[in-house]
Parts: sequence; structure tokens; C-alpha cells
Amino acid sequence: MSGSEPQDGSFPQERGKRRVAAITGAARAKLEMAEHRSAENRWPIPGMPLDGIEPGQWLEQGDVDETGCLPEDCPVRPLGYDGELYYFVDTKGQVFCTGDKAMGVERIQKLFSRHENFLCWAWPSYDRKGKRVIGFKAELVRRDLYAAAHARGPWSPTELVRGRGAWIASDGKLVLHCGEYLWIDGKLADTGEVGAHFYVRRPAGIVPWPAAVPHDDNPAMELYRLFRTWNMGRGQTDAMLLMGWIGVAMLGAALDWRPSAFIVGEAGTGKSELIKLLKTVLGRGMVSTTNATEAGLYQHVGHDSLPIWIDELEGDDNIEQAKKVLKMARDAASGSVRIRGGQDHKGVEFQARSAFGFSAINPPPIPPANLTRLAIIQLDALKTLDGIVPKLADPETTGARLLRRLVDQWQDLPRILEAYRTVLREAGHDSRGQNTFGTFLACAHLLLGDEGLEACGLPAYENLEAWGAALAADAVPELQDKEPSWQECLRFIMSSPIDNYSHGSRQTVAQVLEDLKLKEIEEGVARSRLALADLGLVPTQHVDDGYALAIPNKSRTIGRMLADTPYGDRGGSGSWSWALRRGPPHIVHKGIKKKDKDGGEKLDNRYTVAGQQQRCTFISLQNLMKFEG
Repeated sequence: MSGSEPQDGSFPQERGKRRVAAITGAARAKLEMAEHRSAENRWPIPGMPLDGIEPGQWLEQGDVDETGCLPEDCPVRPLGYDGELYYFVDTKGQVFCTGDKAMGVERIQKLFSRHENFLCWAWPSYDRKGKRVIGFKAELVRRDLYAAAHARGPWSPTELVRGRGAWIASDGKLVLHCGEYLWIDGKLADTGEVGAHFYVRRPAGIVPWPAAVPHDDNPAMELYRLFRTWNMGRGQTDAMLLMGWIGVAMLGAALDWRPSAFIVGEAGTGKSELIKLLKTVLGRGMVSTTNATEAGLYQHVGHDSLPIWIDELEGDDNIEQAKKVLKMARDAASGSVRIRGGQDHKGVEFQARSAFGFSAINPPPIPPANLTRLAIIQLDALKTLDGIVPKLADPETTGARLLRRLVDQWQDLPRILEAYRTVLREAGHDSRGQNTFGTFLACAHLLLGDEGLEACGLPAYENLEAWGAALAADAVPELQDKEPSWQECLRFIMSSPIDNYSHGSRQTVAQVLEDLKLKEIEEGVARSRLALADLGLVPTQHVDDGYALAIPNKSRTIGRMLADTPYGDRGGSGSWSWALRRGPPHIVHKGIKKKDKDGGEKLDNRYTVAGQQQRCTFISLQNLMKFEG
């Protein structure tokens, strides 16, 4: 049963009238936009004047643009330059870069595509008698184009070009780039420069529903109820989070934080059908692929902020490639700039601002940094009869209506997001957890609205504490393995095998310390075994709270032990000492007690390990055991 239809299945007459009016209004707006673009086309007859100006005489008659270098109505507009690169808006509404290729006749024709007669009027080339216009002078076109770009000043596409998706303009307004059009202040607008940014014309995407979407026509309730037909591990909580991902996917770069979603389930759990439903909602507004590479995604996404869904990101297939894709999703969450090598040894900047989604039966190892930026949705066996999955009642308009809901409620997002962040903070989440789960919940709230939440039996704005209880920091699987870097680094050290055999097997550092604690080995034996790992055992007279483990700040042995972790380095200069120093002072000591020359005590970070005196970081084993107990 559709959430947007009445219980008796009838379709209200009033709603039908609204639909017809909206569709008619949208068609009229697009027609007006097409007429506006046609009116801007300049089709001078070769050899004839244009607006009373003879061919080639525009400069003499002062018919120039703001740069003073091109005709006032030139269909190609300069954007600026970056070194030897010059950037323009071509007649297709896209960015044209001169690059390192020659700007000959063919490239100029591409730049002025369908406007070659304008070239012949502005920069005419005459026959031998000097009477008949037979073409254009490429050298004059190049001269004036370069001069115009120079007049605009330095310009870079990395920060200033925007593709499809949602963005925030320089004045703080929400701008939706719908491919062929922009959506600003509830109206269609042409692509091009808006403030400091250039919105490049792209293939068509989702356009918001042309009229406001009231509660009784809101498809979010139907979509939420469809999600509930899947057997999600956390029930309504996961359905709410997935609803929120759709909102994040649509708002993209307009958000400060873009968390990811990862759907995990065995064959037969309806995983593929769920992804099909997401594709149906987002349509051309979602990039969907399998077996994607990092470089391929860079090239495909370009300047768009469209959501990206990667299916079958399995743990048994090219782990290194999966790691790079997960790293790209991690960077996209905050929109950090990544620099990659390009042609001619010049760095190329890339900034991903897309929401990512993944699905797999057996996902690859997910780094803790990624886990704090995503929601894991576990699917169990389908509950629907014979595995039949319900379908959307009106799939063609669902995405457009949902997008319109987000646009109309956009101004409420900061208030709603902060309300969810507050309840999550009280439930033990740090700022990262508040951002991730809070953004999902707030976007779902915008889509459903207070009435929709109530209709679906979900906690409303006045009772958000329920979400804090459902997503308590110590209960969500996404954060169960989260630990501070000092503790993670120490765990890697403790679990590392030592190159020494005891009773036919290699022991780890933790096993040696456990044997010492149980008095199965003497202190001297433990010290000798730890020395093989370039670790020292500090006796109790130097520490107030029992034994301490001395970990050298530099060590090739420890560097090799930690080589496959973020903290190791085979050369011996890894970052483990920096990570350990961030630990609690009652566990991590910067020095141990030693006698000074006057008979007093001082703290010293030097200690003899494996026959060499080294600067170390010291771990109180007794306090560490209490902390982990």
C-alpha cells in the first residue's frame, strides 16, 4: 500500500489537479528556457552587418564586452587563465580549456560550434579582392580570446566549476544543478556563472517537482514503508538511516558532511532489489557501478556531486583497489581536495563531494576512519511472501517530489540537525558520530516531515531522545571497534610475534608479559625475549605502579613489526611514538625515575634496550590492564 495514497486506494481529485498543474507548469518553464537560449543565438549572414555594425568593425565602434577584448554579444565567454592554460565557456555551455594543443581552425570551430557565422562577422577573412567574406582569421580569434581570458584574471576549475548536484552559492543560497538547468529560489535558471562559480551544462538529471509537495502527496512515507519490508538488522532505525542516505545523496555538496551507507547481506536477502529501488528513486541522479577503480571514478564524476553506489565491493576481490575506493569515500565525506599527477608532470586537483553507497555479501576490511563515516545496514532473509518485493506506486515522479521536499525544508536543516546532534551527544557519540548519524536522521526528517514521522509511527521532533537510545555509541556496530590511535597502536605492538621460539612456537609481546605476570617465567627471561623485539622491561624501582614496557621512539625492528599498520616504517622512523604519546598520562609515561648526581630523583626518557640506550615511551602495564579490564 502506498504511503501517499488513501487507505481505500482512491486517488483524490484535488491531488490529481495539482499533479496536472505541476507538470504543465514544468513544461512551460522548460519551453521558456529553450526560447531564451534561442534568442541569445547570433546568426549574422556572412558579409552582412550585425546590429548595424559591419564585419570586423566591432572594436572600432566600441561594441565590446566587459574585458574590452571581445564583441559584446560574443557566444564564447572568457573565464580566466592558469599559467599557459586559458579557460572559456563554449557555445554548449561547457568549460573549454586550451590545454597544450594548438588553437587552430578546427579547435576554434569546436569552441564556436553552430556559431561559425559569428566568427566570420567578428574576425572576417576576405577573398583576394577583399570584397567577399570567405571565412575567419584564426590568428585574430586567438589573439582576442587570450587577451580576454587574461583580462578576467587567474582562474582554476577545481574550486570554481560545479557540475550536477546540490551546492551552496556564494550568497548562501541553495543551488540545484539539474544538468541542463539550474534551480534557484524555486525557479529554473540557465547554467553559467552564478556568483564566483561556473555551473557547467551537463546531461539531464533530477529536476525538483515544480510545485510544493504537501503531506498527502509526500512519497517519503511510502518509501519508508517499502524499506520496512526488508528484514534490516535494526528495523525501523536502519530504514530511517537509509531514508536519510537518499536525502544526503540528493543534497550532496550542499551539506557540510556526507556520510556513506554500506548494505551487507547474503544472497536471498533482497539486496539487489533494494539497490534497484534506490536507483528507481534517484534515476539519472545516481552513478551506479561495480568493480570501480579510484581513477575511473575520478574521471566519471568530474565536477559533479552526484551520489555513487558501488555494488559487489567484496572482500575477496582486489583488496587494494577496494581500499582506494573507500579512501575516496572518506575524503568525499568532508570534501577534502586530493592532488594527483597529471600530464606534463603537473599536479591535478580533484575534490569529490558525493555521497557514497556500497553493498556486498562479504565486505572488505573497513578502516576505523571509514566506519565513523558510514552506516552499516545488515540484511537478513526477506520477510515478504515468496520473496516478492513491493514496488513504488508512482516511480516516475518519486525522486522529483522528494527533491522538492528537501528544497522547501532546507532552511530547517540546521535546527533539526543540531537537535539530533544533541541527543546523539547525550548518547555518548563524539563529534564524528554526531555528524554521521545526525546527518542521516536530519535528512530523513526533512523528507518525512513531522506529519510523516507520526504517520509512520516514528519519534517526532518532540521525542528525539528515542533515537539516542536506538543509536547509543556503545551499541552501534559501526563504532564497536573504534579506539583511540594510541590504543590501536599499542594493540598492534602487543599482538606482534617475537622472532624467538618457545616450546616450538613464537610468542607475541602480550604472551611474554602474561607469562611474567603469572610467574611462569622469570623477569630476566621476559626481558631477554622482549629485547628480541627491541622492547625493554622496566623494573618496579623505576615506576610507581609495577612494571613498565619501554618502547623506543625509533627502531627498525619495531618499524618492521608495524609495517602493515598506519604506524610502521621499515626504516625505523614510524609514527608509533607520536600515537603513543597521546595516551592517558597514568598509562603512557614520558620518562621514568632515575637518580640524579645530587642523589635526588629525575624523570628520564632514556633506557637501555637490547644493549643500547635509547629514548623511549613507557607504558605502565598495571594501569593498562586496569584500563582494559
